[in-house]
Amino acid sequence: MPLRRSVLRSAAAVLTAVAASLTLVSASHADDTSAASSSESAQPENLGSSRATHSAWDESTIEINALDRSASGRYTQLVWTLHNRADEYISLNAFENTTYWYPGATNGSGLVLFDEENEIRYHPYIDTEQDCVCAGADHAPTRFRLFTQPGTQNTYWASYQLSEDTDSVTVEIPGFLPIQDVPVS
Repeated sequence: MPLRRSVLRSAAAVLTAVAASLTLVSASHADDTSAASSSESAQPENLGSSRATHSAWDESTIEINALDRSASGRYTQLVWTLHNRADEYISLNAFENTTYWYPGATNGSGLVLFDEENEIRYHPYIDTEQDCVCAGADHAPTRFRLFTQPGTQNTYWASYQLSEDTDSVTVEIPGFLPIQDVPVS
């Protein structure tokens, strides 16, 4: 029993130290958190928008919020917001890629970037588990919204590997008009 008590005391001491460290880290980043909260409430940037061509989606729109290349240039992330102005929900499954086969998760895989100048179509990455590296249930199942209810909006993302020569693209979206001349940052 004495060994068990000393192990429990040691474990309690470690947990207390970890909790204290986390409290200090949280306190030191309090200013960053409040700044982030105020910026999160601001509207995201709009690099282009499109209206639905799918008749059941009425006046729904998609906005492109970001198309950012990583510092290494090998990774580019598209961030987009779906505004559902229809009378029915819109499922992320409606944005699956019907041309390129993803063996795993496909939610949101249908947003294709087209470099018109170089005549190259870019499809989202596939990870080692054969899933689309884009917004989908396999990536955050407990916090992810697969359906956009009428009168609401959801923001999604997808990842690509663009050529270094690509400065702008046309974003092709299933059920929506293409969005041309979206700049790559």
